[in-house]
Amino acid sequence: MYRPDKFANTFKEEDGQALWDFLNEPDNVLRMVTASYLGRPAVEPLSPALLQRFGPSIKRVRLKQMIGHMVRQVLEARGYRLDRSTVKITRIGNMFASGSRYVKG
Repeated sequence: MYRPDKFANTFKEEDGQALWDFLNEPDNVLRMVTASYLGRPAVEPLSPALLQRFGPSIKRVRLKQMIGHMVRQVLEARGYRLDRSTVKITRIGNMFASGSRYVKG
C-alpha cells in the first residue's frame, strides 16, 4: 500500500492508484531491480512503458516526482535501500533526467 505523504493531492487527482499498480506489476519490478543491479537509476527503464500506458501527460514534473517516491517504496519493500539520488540519465528520449539508485540490503 502506497503512503503518499506530500503527494496525497497528486495521488488523488491523477489516478495515482493506477500508477502504483503499474509500478508493482512483476515486469516493472523486474525492470527496476535489474536497473538497480546494473547500478542505474530504478526509473530509467520505466520510461517507454509509462509513456505507452499513461501518455505524454505522465511527463509532468509533479507526476515524475511522485513516481520516484513510489519507486522508493516499491524497492524498499523488497529489501533495497537508497544508494544515491539524482543520478543523471543520459539516454535519449527518456522522460527522466535523473533518478535514484538503489542497492540490495
